[in-house]
Amino acid sequence: MRIAFTVILSAILVATSTSLYAQRLKGSSTPLGPDEKPVYTWYGAYLGPSFNSQGGQFRTSCDCEFSGGAGTGLVAGFVVEHQFRSGIAIGGLIGYEGRGISGRFREIEGVQQTSSNGQVYNVPITFLNEATLSFDMLSINPYVKTHLLGNLFGRAGLSVGYVLTSDLSHVKTLQTRTVTLPDGETADVRFGEDGSGSVTLENGPYADLSTLQIGGVLAAGYEIPLARTMRPWGSAVTAVLVPVVQYFLPVTQLSLDNGDLRVSTLQFMLEFRYNL
Repeated sequence: MRIAFTVILSAILVATSTSLYAQRLKGSSTPLGPDEKPVYTWYGAYLGPSFNSQGGQFRTSCDCEFSGGAGTGLVAGFVVEHQFRSGIAIGGLIGYEGRGISGRFREIEGVQQTSSNGQVYNVPITFLNEATLSFDMLSINPYVKTHLLGNLFGRAGLSVGYVLTSDLSHVKTLQTRTVTLPDGETADVRFGEDGSGSVTLENGPYADLSTLQIGGVLAAGYEIPLARTMRPWGSAVTAVLVPVVQYFLPVTQLSLDNGDLRVSTLQFMLEFRYNL
């Protein structure tokens, strides 16, 4: 009888201990251990500017080559993040990215000019070529995140984007407005049908575009608590404002014309997140 009572009591203690441990893991009314964090999921949105930098070259229809371009764009979308008890989180961004770069170069061309006495001369004239390449894309960015110090965190992930639309504009502008002819006569230089001094050589979609864009992403941010709510494990932050700096390093080329065109971006985003 004594042995049976001891076995039953031991079984009750084991069952109670197991139940309490399970409740604690689920974040029930039993307080979490000092080394544990609650499990929850963040939902939110982000918005911010991006600063784009060109690597490689791209060409326009006149076979003009542009390099060293830069520009700005906009990023916006939604974020979901799941926080594990270990402090590690996995998440993802999905949204819109507008990227654009502008490149330019000067060239000197020999242009025929006629003097007042009818003499024709080949005179060097300077022109400025400017090309702007912009594209809109849908991107997905899965990542892994960890806190570095307090509310400061770092995250790393992969960005996969699909280009929806693109636009390439090439404008050639006259830089030399007056010239001195070999006979000493000064002449005004006119360029363009309306005499404005500039001509649009190309304006339309970028023909050599690679629509699939893949690259690596590194980011750092700081979580600013906005609201707290009582949870089974105690008071918890339920809304945060998060400034984030994110860098995108492209792996795939943007151009199919063997110009090795890639566009890297530095993004400054403001995220608003909450958890239910």
